[in-house]
Amino acid sequence: MLCAECLRCGRRSILGGVNALADERDEPQPAPPGRLRCDMCGGRRVRLVRTESPAALVAFIAGRA
Repeated sequence: MLCAECLRCGRRSILGGVNALADERDEPQPAPPGRLRCDMCGGRRVRLVRTESPAALVAFIAGRA
């Protein structure tokens, strides 16, 4: 599972599972480098965080990870 944290305002978001970001075609193509923005403040300093389990996901969003 993939999460994001804005380093400017501290907002934490769930981006989805690993398969949610993968391409649906038979042969996966490398994605062009994208730029994430915070949905609250618009900041571009966003850190991606991968979690191993749903419990770790909840702990990250609650600010306990």
